[in-house]
Amino acid sequence: MTGGTIDATGLLFLSLREAEALDALVARIIPGDAADPGAREAGVTTYIDRALAGPYAEWRLAYRDGMRLVDAFAQASYGKRIGQLADADQDEILAALQEDRVPGFAAGDGARFFDMIWAHTIEGMFSDPAYGGNRDAAGWRLIGFPGAQYGYSADEMRYGADLTGKPIMTLADIRRLADEQPNLFYQRRDHRPPGRGATPPMPPAETTLESDQSQGG
Repeated sequence: MTGGTIDATGLLFLSLREAEALDALVARIIPGDAADPGAREAGVTTYIDRALAGPYAEWRLAYRDGMRLVDAFAQASYGKRIGQLADADQDEILAALQEDRVPGFAAGDGARFFDMIWAHTIEGMFSDPAYGGNRDAAGWRLIGFPGAQYGYSADEMRYGADLTGKPIMTLADIRRLADEQPNLFYQRRDHRPPGRGATPPMPPAETTLESDQSQGG
């Protein structure tokens, strides 16, 4: 999934048809184009697919059923799958989902499905690129956020400071910098007294027995 083109290569959970339908939805939640990237260009569908294959496994069935119902509604309404519709028609489908008007969902579930997709779209747009979304830090550039910095100057930490000119750094950049220039990072010293934190040895069996007998055991 690159540059808004979906193919089966790299998909970890979603089918190609599910990924195309989801990509259409996230692209209308945060629209964009090559010059002004939105959710599609930032790889948000990749983020959600990877999340569903891992920590968001509990939502797999909700996505599988939800995308099927949304695509069926698009077919019934316009004779095409949602990914094949014009932007305005996709907006109508998305609005129907938000307003709980897509058939097949239990009462309230359509609106909840919209809320889940919206939340995961925001996550994928603005989380670190390591998780599959925010490609080329598109989301961070959109809001003027410099990313995962190893530190800030006193002036940069002042309220209202303009950080848009600060080079953006990702977690991968921080790891590389930590390997190349470890002196830039605070090294935590171990202030525990010698031996503190070690597991104390168990008393010998005879000591335990004697203590037990002295207590009337």
